[in-house]
Amino acid sequence: MANSRSRSIPAAAPGRAPWWWPKHKILILTGMALILAVSTVIIVTCIILSPAHIHFSITAANSTNSTMDGENGLSFNFTLAVDNPSRRAGVDYREVIVSLQLPSKRLKNNSVPATVNGSMPLYQSRHSQISMAVAAFVEKDLLDLYLKKFYRGHPTLTIMVTALVRFKVGVAYSRLYDITVYCPPFVFFDVFQDGNFSYHFAKGNANCSA
Repeated sequence: MANSRSRSIPAAAPGRAPWWWPKHKILILTGMALILAVSTVIIVTCIILSPAHIHFSITAANSTNSTMDGENGLSFNFTLAVDNPSRRAGVDYREVIVSLQLPSKRLKNNSVPATVNGSMPLYQSRHSQISMAVAAFVEKDLLDLYLKKFYRGHPTLTIMVTALVRFKVGVAYSRLYDITVYCPPFVFFDVFQDGNFSYHFAKGNANCSA
């Protein structure tokens, strides 16, 4: 009678796949490990380069009656202060756009562009404050139209700030962010003198928010 012999499968060496595993399973596991590693790097990078919370405020707001290109009006001047409280990220300002908004939808042109003094791009280091001088000219005809035809009560003006920024951590830059904030309405008033109305904005400071 023939003797039956059993054949055992040799155990794989520690840390190595058995020789009888299909090769495609090894490739799948290798691919999954690679995807996990890449995902981890992306997540960590996104956390590091996440946007810092920067704070905008208006300081030293004032106005004067003036003339520009033969048009009478009001020159509105203020300082745009920016606080970067982050201890890990600097801010690279690519562009800063400021406009004055007259809160009346019935006005055809209720937005007045302002001029931000200073060259761009502008870099703000970690945990620091910077400031920019801003000036805008509002024509008297627009103020008259706003006050006499479209507004009742206390006339106000809102400042809108849009900043295009990148955040820098070490030598790495984040993607470009578009940040828009609105500053609380500033009250302005008219004073009758010498037979004419003279417009003035109330002096003061204001914190801005998104």
